[in-house]
Amino acid sequence: MSGFRIFGIVLAVVGVVASIFPEWFGPLTGGPEPPVDTHEGIERRVRGGMVLGFGLAFIAITALRPWSVSIPSVIFYFMTGALAARILGIVVDGSVPKQWLLVGVEVVAMAICAFWLWRTGAATPPTP
Repeated sequence: MSGFRIFGIVLAVVGVVASIFPEWFGPLTGGPEPPVDTHEGIERRVRGGMVLGFGLAFIAITALRPWSVSIPSVIFYFMTGALAARILGIVVDGSVPKQWLLVGVEVVAMAICAFWLWRTGAATPPTP
């Protein structure tokens, strides 16, 4: 197992824990004081989800070239972590209409990246 994958696993675990318990990671998620409203509480979880997304990208991407594959892959995994944390925040902290708008934006960005990867043939595994 390469060093990048081990680093990715560590980042993913830290991201999951920061998404579940954002108050434990004050400097990363925005301070130890309680959030002023539901929107801010969810956004603190999303910051941990972004760390999760970077960890997933380090685990999944083995080479930076070709750029037409690695850039949409990084965006896709980054959005996956943020979306997972946002949905967790909506379930735990409560629903806010602006958060559902941001869920829609993230889903559209992920769909564009997935379509890009599908069109370039990067989404299909190589045949033996």
